[in-house]
Amino acid sequence: MIRMIARAEYFINGAEVFRKCSKPLILVFVAFLAGCASQNVQQVDSNAASSTDGQSQARADELVTPFEAETLYDLLVAEVGGQRQRYDLALGNYLKQAHKTRDIGVAQRAYQVAVYVGARQAALDASLLWVELQPENLDALHGSALELVYAGQYDRAFAQMSQQLSLGGSPAFDVLASAAGNAQGKVAKDSQLELIRQFDKLSQAYPDYRVLKLGKAILLQQSGEFESALALANELLRQDRGFVPAMMVKGRALNKLKRDAEAEVMLAEAVQRHPDKNRLRLLYGRVLVHAGKLDLAKKQFEILLERAPGESDIVLSLALITLENGLEQEAGRYFEQLLALGERNNTAHYYLGRLSEKQQKYSSAKEHYLSVGPGKEFMAAQVALTQMLVEQNKLEEALTHIGEARNRHPARMESLFLLEGELLVNDRQLGKALILFERALKTNPESVNLLYSRAMVYEKLDDLKGLEKDLRSILEFDPDNAAALNALGYTLADRTDRFKEAEALILQAYDLNSEDPAILDSMGWVQFRLGNLDQAEKYLRMAYSQFPDAEIAAHLGEVLWVKGEKDAARSLWAEALKKSPDSQILKDTMGRLSGADSKSQAETLSTAQ
Repeated sequence: MIRMIARAEYFINGAEVFRKCSKPLILVFVAFLAGCASQNVQQVDSNAASSTDGQSQARADELVTPFEAETLYDLLVAEVGGQRQRYDLALGNYLKQAHKTRDIGVAQRAYQVAVYVGARQAALDASLLWVELQPENLDALHGSALELVYAGQYDRAFAQMSQQLSLGGSPAFDVLASAAGNAQGKVAKDSQLELIRQFDKLSQAYPDYRVLKLGKAILLQQSGEFESALALANELLRQDRGFVPAMMVKGRALNKLKRDAEAEVMLAEAVQRHPDKNRLRLLYGRVLVHAGKLDLAKKQFEILLERAPGESDIVLSLALITLENGLEQEAGRYFEQLLALGERNNTAHYYLGRLSEKQQKYSSAKEHYLSVGPGKEFMAAQVALTQMLVEQNKLEEALTHIGEARNRHPARMESLFLLEGELLVNDRQLGKALILFERALKTNPESVNLLYSRAMVYEKLDDLKGLEKDLRSILEFDPDNAAALNALGYTLADRTDRFKEAEALILQAYDLNSEDPAILDSMGWVQFRLGNLDQAEKYLRMAYSQFPDAEIAAHLGEVLWVKGEKDAARSLWAEALKKSPDSQILKDTMGRLSGADSKSQAETLSTAQ
C-alpha cells in the first residue's frame, strides 16, 4: 500500500506530470475518481477504453482540471484506503476534501463511506454539507433527515422530511416518530407533543400521505396515548386492510390497554395473511408471552429462529420462554447458543449461572457469575454469587470477592459497598458495617444510598443521633426523598416522644407516595402514638392488605389489643406467625402485651402451630 501511495504521489505532483502518465493508469485513476462523481466532471464514456490516446488525454484533462494536486492525492489515497479496508483513512480524506472543495460528488462519497462504517457524526456532517450543496436532491434530503434523527435533532429532521415530501419524495416519518417516541425526559416529552402538532399541520397539506398518520399514531402510542393511537391505526386499516405498520401500532396499543385477547386475535389473523413479515410475527409472539401462552409463543419464536438463526434477540426470547416453562435443559442450550454467537454474553452467563446453581454445580455457577461483565446483569450476578457463597457458609470468600470486584469495577463501587454492608449487617457485624460505610462515604459523601444504609446501622446500634444526622443530610440533598422522610418520622414516633414532628415528616412522605405500605404503616403507627386509634387502625389495615408483613401485623394487633379487641389481635398474630414463625417483633409485641396472661400467649402460639 505504501508503494502504491508513493507512486500516486509521484504522478499527481502537478498537472503536467499527471498528463504524461500512461493510458492504463489514467483509466485506473478515473475509476478511483468515478466514485467521487464531481459536479464538474462528466461521466466517462463506456467506450473510453477504446478511444484514441488524444481523446483519453482530453478526457483526463477534463477530469483533473477542477482539483488541485493535493486534493487529487487525498482522493486517490482515500479510494485506495477504502479498497484496503482502511476506512478511517478513506473517511478522513473524503470529509476533509468535501469541505475544502465543496464538491457534490466528494460530499456524497464522504457520506456513503461514513454510513458504511457507522460513523454517525461524520455521516451527519457529510449529509448536511451534501444537502447544502444540492438542496433539492432527494437522496441528500433523505440521508440528512435520517442522520438528524439519529442525532436526536427531531425538529430539523422533520423540516428536511417536509422538504423531501414537497419534492415528491417518500420521507420516513415513521422512523422519526419511533426515535422521538423512545426518547426519555421532560424535554423529550415536549418534543413529542410538538412533533404531533407538526404531523397534524402537515397532514392537512398532504391528506393522502399515510405515513404522516402512521408517524402520529406511533408518537401517540409511545407517549402513552394508547386509545388515540388505536383510533388512528384503525382509520389507516380501514383505508388499507393490509397496511402492516398500522397493524403493528394497533397490536401494541391493544397490548398496552391490556386487551390481550383482541390483540391476539388480530395478530394471529395478520400473521396468517402475512406469514413473511417477521416483525409482525415477533410482536405476536411477545403478545402471547404477555398473555401467558408460552407454548404458542415458543412456536412463533422457533419459526423466527429458522429464518434468522443468528438473531440474538430471538434466541434470547426462546431461552427465557423455555426457562419460564420449566424446560431448563432446552433453555441452557439456547443460552449456550447466545455465547456461541458472541452476543448477549452477560445475560447468557447470568442465567447459565442460575441454572448451574440450581443443579448444585457450584463451580460452574461461580465461573458463569464471574464472567458477567459491566451491564444490567452485573449487580444481579454479584448478588447471586455472594448469596450462593453465604449459603455455603463462605462469608469471608463472599466479602473478599466483593472487595476484588470493587477494585476491578470502580464504576460500581457504590453498589458493591452497599452489597458488602448488607452481608455484614445480616451477619450482625454492625461495627464492621459502620466502618465500611464510613470508608465508602469518604469517596462519595453525598451518596443518598450510603447515607441511608449507614442510618439503618445506627438504628440497629440504638444511635438515634447518628441516624437522624444521616437522614437529615439526605433531606438536605433531596427534600422530597419519601424513604428518608418516612424512616425519620417512624423512628421519632417509635423511639421518642416527638410525635408531632414525626407526624409532619410522615405526612410529607404520604403526600409523595400514598400507596407505599411502609408509609401507610408509619401513618398508622404515629396515629396510634398520638392516641388516634380509629385512624391508626384504618391506615394499618390498608398497609396490611397491600403487604401482609409481620411488623405491620404486630402494629395492627397492638392497636386492636388496646381498643379491647383482644381476640381479633390474637387471631391476626396467629395468622402472621404461620407465615413468619421467627419474627422477633411479633414475639416481642405478644410478650409485652400478653406476657402477664400466659394462657393467652399460649393459646396464640398454639393456634399458630
